[in-house]
Amino acid sequence: MPTAAQQRPRIPVHVLTGFLGSGKTTLLRHFLADPALRDTAVIINEFGEIGLDHLLVREVTEDVILLSSGCLCCTVRDDLLSTLLDLKQSADDGEIPSFSRVAVETTGLADPLPIMQALMSEKRVAKIYRLGNVLTTVDALNGQETIDKYREAACQVAAADRIIVTKTDLVSEGESQKIAAQLDGLNSTAARIASRLGDLPRADDLLRGDGDDTAPGRNLNAGSLEDSHHHSDIATFVVTLDDPISLPPFIDWLELLLANRGDSILRVKGYIDAIGYDQPLVIQGVQHTVYKPEPLAFWPNAQRRSELVFITRDLTQTAIERSIRTVLGCG
Repeated sequence: MPTAAQQRPRIPVHVLTGFLGSGKTTLLRHFLADPALRDTAVIINEFGEIGLDHLLVREVTEDVILLSSGCLCCTVRDDLLSTLLDLKQSADDGEIPSFSRVAVETTGLADPLPIMQALMSEKRVAKIYRLGNVLTTVDALNGQETIDKYREAACQVAAADRIIVTKTDLVSEGESQKIAAQLDGLNSTAARIASRLGDLPRADDLLRGDGDDTAPGRNLNAGSLEDSHHHSDIATFVVTLDDPISLPPFIDWLELLLANRGDSILRVKGYIDAIGYDQPLVIQGVQHTVYKPEPLAFWPNAQRRSELVFITRDLTQTAIERSIRTVLGCG
């Protein structure tokens, strides 16, 4: 069976999202000045939004700028997928420096799920890139009201691997606990990181793992994750399977589930113990799209059991568990 070393390495694409006024642009500006991102290509909406003048070194192509930190910065041209393909082609042709990761900043009103789905489903892109970490900024001051009022804000939180709670210096301890409870209700599996003026999180801490490890936000063994968490119509829960799984019927089941109920499944992520594989296989799905399984280098848990996080809308843990156990006959 294939090992991690035999897999062709693909470039992780990290998605930075967050509602209007949540501090996403401030965090991105912080990233762009960080030498730790010197081999990163950053795709943003408009250069003018983040004030790059003090970071500029030179323009290397018509749309790509090399920053003083060494990272590349460009705007979305025709669309994200064509921009990603053009960037890789330019690097291969020697027109721009090579890069080992990409960070994509969404607009404040964007639902990140279509972006994630596009990265996973477009075959030309999927040969070169893979989904990395989804980073979501949430305003500690106004975040509760925003999440209650705007579906996009709730989806941004639900999809996240890392939630950066900004402006924490402007709220009381009681208010911090309230928003923490709200975020847990939407997404209890994401790492939650406090951020305040003058004390922003390090880029390599947020990007560490490139979306395929068990760094914070992917530790599915925490006891608090064994229970369902609900906020409005969104639920987060973990399905655990103790027996090894036959991979083909599992993928058939997951593809059928997402084809029929993809509108109700915001995201699936986790790993499985597949029969015939020595390593755990990373599983990811977004709405109607299933990502190609990839091996992890080591087991995140000592039990070698399968653990899958489901983030759903109007779909219960009981229904998912009954379906998978019936189809696969596993425990």
